[in-house]
Amino acid sequence: MNSTTQTQEHRPETHSGHRLVLIDELSLYRRGVAELVCRQPGLTICGEFADRNGILGAVDSLQADLVVMELSARDGAGVDLIKDLRLRQVRLRILVLSQYPESIHAERVLQAGASGFVSKFENDATILGAIRCVLEGRTYFSAQVSAQLALRYLGVGVMEPTSPIQGLTNRELQVFRLIGSGKPTRAIAVALGLSVKTIETYLEHLKRKLGVSSGVALTHRAVQWMERGMAE
Repeated sequence: MNSTTQTQEHRPETHSGHRLVLIDELSLYRRGVAELVCRQPGLTICGEFADRNGILGAVDSLQADLVVMELSARDGAGVDLIKDLRLRQVRLRILVLSQYPESIHAERVLQAGASGFVSKFENDATILGAIRCVLEGRTYFSAQVSAQLALRYLGVGVMEPTSPIQGLTNRELQVFRLIGSGKPTRAIAVALGLSVKTIETYLEHLKRKLGVSSGVALTHRAVQWMERGMAE
């Protein structure tokens, strides 16, 4: 599939219940999640999308209860999409189902308006449990992250970053991902709708925060991070 092409599929509804939308650039993975969901009583898929193209315009007509989404690997704009979806549908619930590390993204997606985060590497029962949990009006995170978030929001603890990457802003993390995917400065500027000068400023911030002295070293660090599955 061309990753920039919008894909939306409607499936026949065999039962009434909660309506879910899937957003993931991998059609094979969407198909697997859709088959898993549609075997459950009270759950149905009302739309599928490969990326943000089209979903914002269609979300009103879909009348979805829950969006299950990956964070974009191309431009890292998943956090922005969460914010945009919640602005359009304040009651819409969003569950991030992602390959990305929960430790880096959990608080970011929560602040953006998502109700939970579950890893793609979890088993089917855990993923379905996360979906049910969010549909019931609760939040879902792993036990470890839930405990950290609870302490943080009770004001009796903090989520200390375990690596410099966790201390990056959302935009810096977007730029870092794009560097790691092999995009040059000008292409990053185009992808994010920013000027080349602005991206160069972000590169300087990244070098300082990550303790590297050159653009080559920064690129090497970003590529290594992507190759390790964005874990550090």
